[in-house]
Amino acid sequence: MPETVHIYIETDSTSPRTMVRNYGYVLECIRLGRPKTRAGFGQAEGSWNKVVLQAILEAVKRLNRSCEVYIHTRNEYIRCMLENNLEHWAAAGFMGSKGKPVANREEWEQLWRLGQEHLLLTEPSGPGRHAYSRWLLDEMGRRETNV
Repeated sequence: MPETVHIYIETDSTSPRTMVRNYGYVLECIRLGRPKTRAGFGQAEGSWNKVVLQAILEAVKRLNRSCEVYIHTRNEYIRCMLENNLEHWAAAGFMGSKGKPVANREEWEQLWRLGQEHLLLTEPSGPGRHAYSRWLLDEMGRRETNV
């Protein structure tokens, strides 16, 4: 039975415009009835969608065995595309319905390849936040002030 892992993603901005953003994630797996967590932080320039994808990729790349991965993010577009379109995009060579490459094609292709090793699922965080949102946002702010 594959191990279950939860990835919680947070960014310091949800604005759709391209800008430099801080992001953080928590990897959580349950071992012997106790959660074990690892966190990662970074900064990237791009749209909210692109930075969330980059954070997911960074987190999934840390996994060293096949897992059932639940991705928690407030980004509804990423959740919807991951659940409903990723397989279709892969079959179409990551081209959209109008014959143009999908936005953030490189990141989606990488996520597709990683999805061949892991079962990638999404968990809505809804309009609110997930269990690690406040901690991730506080930690991103603390790290920014220490730079």
